[in-house]
Amino acid sequence: MLDVTAVRAYIDKRRGRRQSNKVLHGHPSPVFWLERDVSIPDVMTRRESAAAVRKRINLYVGTPYCLPTEPDRCGFCLFPSEVYRDRHQLDRYLDYLRREGDLFRPYLGGSDLASIYFGGGTSNLYRADQYAVLMDVVRGVFDVPAGIEVTLEGIPQTFSHEKLAAMKACGINRISMGVQQLDDEMIRLSGRHQTAEQVYRTIESCRALGLPLSLDLIFGWPNQTTDRMLRDLEAVVDAGVTHITHYELNVAGRTDFSRHRRHELPSTEQNLEMYRTGRDFLLSRGFTQATPYDFEHTGTLPSSYLYEELFRRPFQDAGGQLLGHDAWGWGFAGVSFFFGSPQFPGWAYLNQVRVDDYFRDLDAGRFPVLRGFHYSETDLRLHLLFQELQGLSVDRRRYASLFGRDVREEHRAVWEALVALEWAAVDDSVITIQGDGAFYLPLIQDALAHDRLEAMRRGRAPAASATPRAGAGAMVGGTKSSTTARMPAARAS
Repeated sequence: MLDVTAVRAYIDKRRGRRQSNKVLHGHPSPVFWLERDVSIPDVMTRRESAAAVRKRINLYVGTPYCLPTEPDRCGFCLFPSEVYRDRHQLDRYLDYLRREGDLFRPYLGGSDLASIYFGGGTSNLYRADQYAVLMDVVRGVFDVPAGIEVTLEGIPQTFSHEKLAAMKACGINRISMGVQQLDDEMIRLSGRHQTAEQVYRTIESCRALGLPLSLDLIFGWPNQTTDRMLRDLEAVVDAGVTHITHYELNVAGRTDFSRHRRHELPSTEQNLEMYRTGRDFLLSRGFTQATPYDFEHTGTLPSSYLYEELFRRPFQDAGGQLLGHDAWGWGFAGVSFFFGSPQFPGWAYLNQVRVDDYFRDLDAGRFPVLRGFHYSETDLRLHLLFQELQGLSVDRRRYASLFGRDVREEHRAVWEALVALEWAAVDDSVITIQGDGAFYLPLIQDALAHDRLEAMRRGRAPAASATPRAGAGAMVGGTKSSTTARMPAARAS
């Protein structure tokens, strides 16, 4: 186990490195999800046997397709996707979503839905008349309560007023728009045919239709300066956007940005300065910080953003009874988390990340699962700790009630090192992430899981067949927030 000196040395050695953002996928990374024979009937039986925990479902419905770009995948995206060509792909895909729903109806039909999130890929590629069909697919398995939060993510150039009106008419009541950059010159580096005017037009349509809007921007972009970043932030604030996700570019793998533009990227120190400047600007304009990268305006009616909030705290007290929120990732590359209970943990698993494999499994009447992970109690504690930390605090009493442990004592050396760095504060009831700790949260998570990850690496067998980009599938996903291997909470990349 690391002591305080070792934790500090671990952090000091890594704090200058470019981070791999873990906002969404939690613990462990999907690279450790090596079980190839995940029995869905067994997973569901275990879920049903957790009788002490009443369960609700956070539903994620994925769409495989993205518009082609040059460079491929916007230059940096690591998430699974297929190239969009025409509407027939989406008609066919909707049919396969129904088939997967048919397989799961005996297990999940009638379950209590907590929220719905349509992610991607790019889920606003559908034509206006297809959104009612998409919602009918969901209603074929679940009773959709009136007023439930239903979010759809997409990119600016494939929104239109007609589409947004059709979305609202069929029950979609929240929009998440992945903008990346507002500066037309900078967005061209990603190969997107997107303009600032399309962003403003979507904002105005959402306002006219009464649709709450969340907007994503990325900092740490090639050749980006702090001044350019601030111009974009100021523009979206002035346009009336009340929820902004402002996150650090994740550069990894064999992407164009990783292979050909690293010399153009700001350093980690410059990214930290951009983070501080962006945070301080948003706070000065009346926003509060909800996660390392999520900011919401305090002067507006509160938006629930329930999907993300419930993912951060999947076990909650409901009148003295434990209420659990599982996540079902329905469709191509969906990631599911059926947690079981704190004492009897369940599973996470990833659906097929090639659309032909997804279709092939369903044609054969098989659940389209690629691989999964069976939580131990230790791993579930770390996963839930990682997720709660996204809200920048950990409730010590709540943690103790779930696990019978004091989270401060369990990771004392890490917290003491963070307090010394002024990245955290600890009192009798809560541990709070503060200062630069929010920016360095992925590094904090690595330190918290250090011993467990070392043990997993020592015992890890090679995956039976490596799948390019399979670490996505998730958010956790995304991670959506936004920049990581996507869990069901994916965001438009």
